[in-house]
Amino acid sequence: MIGLALEGGGTRGSYQAGAYLAFLECNIKIDGVCGTSIGALNGAVIASGKGFLLPRIWRNSNMDEIFNLKKEYEDENKLSIKHIKSFLINIVNVIANKGINLEGLKKLIDDQIDIDALINSQIDFGLVTVRLKDLKPLCIFKKDMTKENIKEYILASCFLPIFKKEKLIDNEYYLDGGFYDVGPVNMLLDKGYQKVYLIKNYGLGIHRKYNQEKVTVIEPKRSLGLILDFDPKRIEENIKMGYYDTIRLLKGLDGINYCFKPKKENYYKKLNKNIPSIEYRRLKNFFSTKTEKDTIIKALEYIMEKENINYYHIYKVRKIIKVIKKKYKNKDHFIYQYIKKLRFF
Repeated sequence: MIGLALEGGGTRGSYQAGAYLAFLECNIKIDGVCGTSIGALNGAVIASGKGFLLPRIWRNSNMDEIFNLKKEYEDENKLSIKHIKSFLINIVNVIANKGINLEGLKKLIDDQIDIDALINSQIDFGLVTVRLKDLKPLCIFKKDMTKENIKEYILASCFLPIFKKEKLIDNEYYLDGGFYDVGPVNMLLDKGYQKVYLIKNYGLGIHRKYNQEKVTVIEPKRSLGLILDFDPKRIEENIKMGYYDTIRLLKGLDGINYCFKPKKENYYKKLNKNIPSIEYRRLKNFFSTKTEKDTIIKALEYIMEKENINYYHIYKVRKIIKVIKKKYKNKDHFIYQYIKKLRFF
């Protein structure tokens, strides 16, 4: 059986929406999914058989209205006066109202999760939450939930302390599942899953150890933004990043931040064949690499990032080398000069 574990992490959960599209494209059948916090909400959609809708859900849901927060979007890399003012206003409002009202999150769950499809699906579903009165963790699968309380369990898993206190299952208060396990891999391993994919968001919470031999980790190579960053541009970026990071792993593509059609080590050795040894050692030391393949890929990615070349494409190594040689032939930097000296065969 193949399992999927989804970490919590607020709006960073949009990364998982793109990642799951890559699973669908690669025809990887998931037998069970477990999630914490936003991972539980995403997981419920996947387990209901409607994971293909996740990108649309993330793009179309107005997160500011769901969390009842003031909207101020600017350059995400710039901390402006408006950003600071908006943040302070939101904090004051949250304190004055004794937390964020849950109605927006409840409506999101009501609108986007088909409970009948979830219960009847052959895909298993589980989540993590914590009962407040005794801090008892609940790692629960859908067979132990009911049609009447399954939405409350999802809400309980998402229940951050910033929300207004509200009693849920069995008239109890609950905390976000991240207070016990932000990425519930062990729920699946303990149930006998032979292989588990963990999609990380780097959410806040406790990260428990697991048997790494049975777990394949998919993680962002670049920043996913703040946990409560509701900027639609940020969400769109995370969806794309999730797809390409995942397709790179599932299809065995080359690259770290970018995706390249896979080539064997010998291909890169031939490209590097005529490079003077002193120049090659300089590159290896600069990038702390051991092989020609790693050195060339890191050199390409260094230039591509510096020149703001689009991340979201699957590149051919030969073609991108030709582009760099032609477009940046007058650059004096030693990494540009190294790429310029690579020779095709």
